[in-house]
Amino acid sequence: MKGIAVLGGAGGLGAAVTRRLARRAPVTIGFQSNEERANMLAASVEEAGGSAAVHQVDMREGESIQEFLTAAASDWQGLQAIVSATGPAIPLCPLNEVSEEDFRRIYDTDVLGSFNVIRHGTAQLRESGGGSIVLLLTTAVGRTLENDGMSGGPKTAVSALMRQAAREVGAWNVRLNGVAPGVIDAGIVHASFEVDDVAKGVITSCLNQTPLGRMGAPEDVDALADFLVSNDASYISRQVIAVNGGYSA
Repeated sequence: MKGIAVLGGAGGLGAAVTRRLARRAPVTIGFQSNEERANMLAASVEEAGGSAAVHQVDMREGESIQEFLTAAASDWQGLQAIVSATGPAIPLCPLNEVSEEDFRRIYDTDVLGSFNVIRHGTAQLRESGGGSIVLLLTTAVGRTLENDGMSGGPKTAVSALMRQAAREVGAWNVRLNGVAPGVIDAGIVHASFEVDDVAKGVITSCLNQTPLGRMGAPEDVDALADFLVSNDASYISRQVIAVNGGYSA
């Protein structure tokens, strides 16, 4: 069976996405630094009856991404889908307080990294006869929020790359879509509440403007990612779908 490669697969939302996708197909988990967490996740997938492999990948290096995707295809009988659930640590602060060092680090990881995922991923899926790429973005691609520029800016650029590629590789039977989560009870949301009052304020402000009035669950995101890689979504491409409780309404 063809597998699914998940970059950032051991992260906060990434782990939930990986577990869900592993019910569908074998998964290859990409990690940057936390090998122990990635191996533990792979073990839990296999204990649940799935198949999993683990490889390191650096989103800042195109060669590393290409090698990861090649290894993932070799793990199984090619790839049917690629999911990028990656995201660097970001400062939650006014844009004019972001350092040039942080700006470069975040754009290199998010934008250049996603460019290489798209570039090498579409080529890999073409070799497999087609497939789906899903990129996890942010609700800020649809509606900005004060002090969240280093999330919204890079992910908006990633969204533009995704939309451009979707138009160009459709003839290869390759689809690209984005999932834009709002305040989800996982990952960066937990970390943000522990940072400072500005970070807490960003999350609280978003929640206060969310019609459903609560955080989303990781399952809300992984269910959509699972649908988008499935044959049920075979005619859906070039879309950014928000999972945000109505925040962008």
